[in-house]
Amino acid sequence: MKQVTGTATVAHQLYAVVKERIINGLYGPGMRLTEQQMAAEFNTSRTPVREAMRLLTADGFVVFKPNSGTMVRTWSSAQIAEIFELRVLIEGEIAGHAARHIGLDEIAQLQALQDDIESGGPDTSEANAARIGRLNREFHRVIAQASHNERLIATLANAIELPIVQRTFRSYTVDQLRRSFGQHRELIDAFQVHDAAWAQSTMSCHIHSAKHTLLKANEHHDE
Repeated sequence: MKQVTGTATVAHQLYAVVKERIINGLYGPGMRLTEQQMAAEFNTSRTPVREAMRLLTADGFVVFKPNSGTMVRTWSSAQIAEIFELRVLIEGEIAGHAARHIGLDEIAQLQALQDDIESGGPDTSEANAARIGRLNREFHRVIAQASHNERLIATLANAIELPIVQRTFRSYTVDQLRRSFGQHRELIDAFQVHDAAWAQSTMSCHIHSAKHTLLKANEHHDE
C-alpha cells in the first residue's frame, strides 16, 4: 500500500485492502487480526488500523470478541441461508427488470464476460476460483445496472459484498461449475428475447444452487 497523508485516507485504504483480502480468502474465517500485526504489515500507526477495523466491523467483515480481539467473521448455515434467500428475492426481481430494459451493448458485455469466465474451463483450483469470482461479480453488476432500478441495485450491493457470498466459487465441484456456467448462458438467452419471467426464474434457480453449495461446504462449521 502506498504511503499517503491523513489518518482518514490511510484508514480507508486499509479498509479496502483488508476487505479484498477477506473476500479473496487470504484472511480466512476466524483469523485473528491484531492492531500490532496490521500496523507492522502496512507500515503505519495503530490509529488508522483501529479506524479501518471499526469500519470492517460495521460492515460485517470482522467481529470483535472480548478476550479474543478482532477476527474475520464466520458464518452459520442459518445466516448463509438467510443471505441467499434475500438474494433470491432481490436478484430475481433485478433479472426480470433487466430483461425488459437491457440493450444490445449490455448483452454483448455479458457474453464476453461469460466467455472469459469459461476460458479456464471448470477448473476448481484456488486461482481459477478467485478469477471466476471476480468476473462473476462483474457479470451480476452488469445485470443489475441493466435493470435501471436504483433502489434494487442499492439493496443488492449490501447483500453481495459479504465475503461468504464472494467465496462461493471456492466451494464448487466441476459439475457445479458447469451448471453455473449453463445458468449464466440461459440468463443471456432470456435477455436476448426480453423474457422477464424466464430471466427471473433462471436467476432464482441460479442463486438457490449457490446457496445449497455453500450450505454443504459450511456443514463442518456448525458441528
